[in-house]
Amino acid sequence: MIVSVGILAYNEAAGIATTIASLLAQSAFHAPPETSTVTEWEIIVVPNGCSDTTDVVAANALNALAPSVTAGHLTHSVRVLKQGGKSNAWNQYIHEMSRKDADVIVMVDADIEFGHVDTVLNCLAELRNNRRAKVVVDLPLKDFLKKPKLSWLESMSAKTSNVQLGEPVGISGQFYCASAPLLRQVWMPNDLSAEDGFLKGMVITDMFRSEPDLGSVVRAANASHYYKGLTGLRDVFHHELRMVIGTSMNCYFMWDFLVFATDPKGPGAGELIRNQLAVDPNWYRKTVENQIKNRGWFVFPRGMILQRFTSMRGLSWQRKLRRLPVMLVGTLLDIPTYWMASRKLRSGRALGFW
Repeated sequence: MIVSVGILAYNEAAGIATTIASLLAQSAFHAPPETSTVTEWEIIVVPNGCSDTTDVVAANALNALAPSVTAGHLTHSVRVLKQGGKSNAWNQYIHEMSRKDADVIVMVDADIEFGHVDTVLNCLAELRNNRRAKVVVDLPLKDFLKKPKLSWLESMSAKTSNVQLGEPVGISGQFYCASAPLLRQVWMPNDLSAEDGFLKGMVITDMFRSEPDLGSVVRAANASHYYKGLTGLRDVFHHELRMVIGTSMNCYFMWDFLVFATDPKGPGAGELIRNQLAVDPNWYRKTVENQIKNRGWFVFPRGMILQRFTSMRGLSWQRKLRRLPVMLVGTLLDIPTYWMASRKLRSGRALGFW
């Protein structure tokens, strides 16, 4: 099996060496050669639009740590893109940089650390053994959970995360493993604010050629990573604002457009997007702006504002009562977020918002 690992990075000079060290400490890179299912590894770091030394730090880390790999042959490189933007970097890595004969692609954000030492190994095994799985993810954990004692805001944030774990498995752009031929059917428009949500929509619908199959995205057991958990109110607000905007625009584009525009017997929505962008690079922007304009005053997709409560469907009344305080607090905090998101969406200032 040939595995290509893509690390997309924007101004991550301060932490990317830690991420690379955590990645190359994974057991999948150190299994005895005779037992490893991976014959060749490829790691490509893609600094995009950086104004720091991310490229130099990444190259030094790879050069220092790559010789320790024993499970399969490893090649590595740093490929700098002058243009910023995660969607553009993703397209360039998937379609231009990664090996064309790769069987599996592993995507890693440049600011995470792995929790379980077998995370990559277990995700690759799940992808190989579960015929239904198209994308395999791990459990994302906020880094402050490693602390012996949490602040009240950290505790509230942790409880919110636990509530979300009861929902259908999503794709975190921070880390996932996927079939390489599958990802090569996907093209991402620039200006996406929630590229992982867009990717999940493409995956579960087979590029919008079939009804959603939520079971095609699977979480592997004994697999996790830590990411920076936000605790400052301003940072949390900005993050939630980005998620509301990104989710809304994904709904406009995917479920209000692609689901109807894609031929179920054709090559799929990925090829449709690629062709349209080749004709008009602003096509995605115009499509989303038109969807917003047609919605009038209430711009959000139906049910989105009450999504915290809809996640409790099917739970026993005891569990609903236990979750209710967190849901109420979260919903109250959502009000200013939705108000600001509505202003940005209706004014046209949401596209490209990060």
